[in-house]
Amino acid sequence: MTKMQKFVNSMARGTQHTLFVLNGVLGDTLEKNKTGLAVKMALYNTHGPLNLTKKSLSQCNLPLTGNICILAHGSCGSEKGWGFKGNKSTNYGSLLQKDFDFTPFFLRYNSGLHISTNGKRLSNLLEKFVLSYPTQINKIILLGHSMGGLLFRSACYYGQKENKTWVGMIKKIFYLGTPHLGTHLEKLGKLTTTILNQIPNPITKMIVTLGDLRSAGVKDLRHGYLTDEDWKGKNADKFFYWHQHKTPLLKKVDHYLICGTISKVAGSKMGRWFGDGLVHPASGTGSSLFPANAIPFLKKHCKIIPGISHHRLQTSKQVYQQIKVWCS
Repeated sequence: MTKMQKFVNSMARGTQHTLFVLNGVLGDTLEKNKTGLAVKMALYNTHGPLNLTKKSLSQCNLPLTGNICILAHGSCGSEKGWGFKGNKSTNYGSLLQKDFDFTPFFLRYNSGLHISTNGKRLSNLLEKFVLSYPTQINKIILLGHSMGGLLFRSACYYGQKENKTWVGMIKKIFYLGTPHLGTHLEKLGKLTTTILNQIPNPITKMIVTLGDLRSAGVKDLRHGYLTDEDWKGKNADKFFYWHQHKTPLLKKVDHYLICGTISKVAGSKMGRWFGDGLVHPASGTGSSLFPANAIPFLKKHCKIIPGISHHRLQTSKQVYQQIKVWCS
């Protein structure tokens, strides 16, 4: 057994949360090596994973309505991360159920895989889901936190390309702290390893090797890659690496963006420079100094909330109030 395998196994013996973090950091390696530790993509409700057959869904012990909301976590997360502090049974899904009669479902996936790999898998999963759903579906809304928003965009791209049934049911997509143009934290991590690699020292070389063990999913976050074409045949470990293809937004769908800033003061320099601590407001709203790189989201559908960190965007009453306004 290699040192890496021993490390992975020791991590996996920890809490379930540790396993989700491990998948975010090394999920592609876990799946490639068939360790049995790689997270499997599945839809969950409050009782656990769903078996996507009409009979099983009919017996899932929850009222099924024609209005569906699906929530996707970010890197190193899981479906368990949506619960509000002090009351884990309350989340955006349960609140949408209470206020708008939505039936909530939560996605679990291996966040260490390429976003495009997960996007294709999610497209197929959603097709199976809607074809097995025992009640007529009126509409579906999607809520993605961080990487989860990129995953939904990727799934929509592949779903539309393959004429999937579920694509036409999507009415709204909410992106919460989603790095549409990449995350500066991952770019900073890559810059650090690039600089260290120039130092002829065995210790720094070892640090570089460990730094480049970041998963394919984490590397995709660097520039917000959504499709196979963005990364196939390219060297993701080169610092100056920009190959993002134009991925059009799904038409006839309302796209909403919510970003946070670590500063409580609206428009402050700290908020403009550091965003929510992980995602810069420009990336979170698809804005760029280079028009060719910008994503055409409507400004009236963008909301920046001061004093909300990246991870709190997933469990904030303020964020939900904005979601509620846009759903009304």
